[in-house]
Amino acid sequence: MSDDIGTVTLVGTVHVTEESGENVRRAIERRDPDVVTVELCSMRLRHLYAPDTTVQTVRNVVESYRVLSRPGFVLSLLFKLSQRSYHDGTGVDRDDRDMFAAIDAAEASGRRIAAVDRPIEETLDGLGEVLLSGARGIRTSAERRLAQASRGEWRKLASGVLADGIPLALGLVRLLAVHFRYGTMTADSPAAKAAMMERLSPEQAASFRNALERVAPEFVRVMIRERDAYMARRLEYLRQGGNDVVAVVGKAHVEGIRRHLEDGTFADDAEKPPFVSLRYPDDG
Repeated sequence: MSDDIGTVTLVGTVHVTEESGENVRRAIERRDPDVVTVELCSMRLRHLYAPDTTVQTVRNVVESYRVLSRPGFVLSLLFKLSQRSYHDGTGVDRDDRDMFAAIDAAEASGRRIAAVDRPIEETLDGLGEVLLSGARGIRTSAERRLAQASRGEWRKLASGVLADGIPLALGLVRLLAVHFRYGTMTADSPAAKAAMMERLSPEQAASFRNALERVAPEFVRVMIRERDAYMARRLEYLRQGGNDVVAVVGKAHVEGIRRHLEDGTFADDAEKPPFVSLRYPDDG
């Protein structure tokens, strides 16, 4: 391998835990990279460092409404509400402590920072289309079952219900088994569950992703697999430019990104990642 080609070190995190932030800081100090990348896009980065005021919140909502499809915008509001509910229920003040830790550690040591995630508007619009398509499929299936029942085609009806239901049931069983295996199902609070997820290896975290894919394959495709390929392409741009990179991503993405980097299979639409320069919030 040419000396002009850099390296990529993947640091898998659980976004809400203090331990993830500490792991990020230690990895940056130990690896001494040229570039630190974060699992953020331009819009999420702007919102991350925007003032925590009512006016700014309204501005963020207006921006989301302007750039997202209607289903994507509704999903963005639902995600924000679920995050606020999680924060209120657990006392966790933010769900992106690892991103703050990465950015702060990079800026404090004069390293460059790059945002490598797929634009959130593309992800939410894609997820919105998946949900609409799923709703249309459920409606079509229900209409077909009702028609079979009205014609007395009970054998076809039962066969169709089993064909649809058995794979879903098996997927749910597998997902529950993974939760029980690693103790996250029996955790007594969301914070305790996050702490258990923090201790999982990337391979163990991938087992959750694979089990969830049995239940909701299109959700996993949009939210995880397509983003894996996108982020891997952007990391490869940096690596080919001779940069040693520490990439801070959620644990669910580590194995997928690693595989894309090893296989050379990337998203075709990923452009070179933008470098960002941020001032600390206290700088005004």
